[in-house]
Amino acid sequence: MTERKTVRDGSVWSPKARAAVDRFDPRPTRLRRAAAGGVAALSRFLMLRLNRVEVMGRERLDEARALQRPGRGLLTFSNHVSLFDDPWLLACFSGPEWSSLRWIAADALNFFGTPLKALVFNAGKAVPVVRGAGLDQPGMRFLAERLEAGDWVHIFPEGGRSRDPEGRLRRPLKSGLAHLVRHSSPMLLGFHHRGMERIAPIGSRLPRIGKRVDVRFGELRTRESLGTEPDALMQWVEDELLRLEALAFDVQAAS
Repeated sequence: MTERKTVRDGSVWSPKARAAVDRFDPRPTRLRRAAAGGVAALSRFLMLRLNRVEVMGRERLDEARALQRPGRGLLTFSNHVSLFDDPWLLACFSGPEWSSLRWIAADALNFFGTPLKALVFNAGKAVPVVRGAGLDQPGMRFLAERLEAGDWVHIFPEGGRSRDPEGRLRRPLKSGLAHLVRHSSPMLLGFHHRGMERIAPIGSRLPRIGKRVDVRFGELRTRESLGTEPDALMQWVEDELLRLEALAFDVQAAS
């Protein structure tokens, strides 16, 4: 991915940002396949053996994955509370095969800022996106292409981790999701999770064990049922995440 966008603010597309984007290489080499499968297996061991994951509505994800095909990819979205929501939690919803793993948007400088980081995150199917460079940039175009090819893409609409102690949704949401929907024809499925902030608290170096994570999937929708008007689409995304969040807190209060 070598295309570069020219913007008036040269600080956005700095030499470091350009170099980070140029390090992106999505080819599924044998080494990357093996590394991705290993990380997915370790993530599932941590989450499902050393911790506990309770999932509600998993059948909706299984249905969506069965319906994937060229021209109809799957775009999932969720709240974001810890640095390791991906891959630790998302690995619980895939197999170890490269084709079953999601593509995910990642901050270019943080995840592709050095050759070593790029080596790691290219194997993890991360796609570098430059913050502040707008929506028309190579990473976003690549993700839209993957959706059109029938792949799975995950995005965190908050644009970063929530700093709320309770993990409440961070608003306003970023409009990158609407951009992807406008340039592809995906199915959309949101989910809310609670408990990752206890497994990977801010500032911790090692994961905690013996914790519980609750995941609740929303309703599977299509682009045709939602339309592509950005404000309306992002309002639906926000409403869906807030609805799932409210259900999660209601269950906690009742327990």
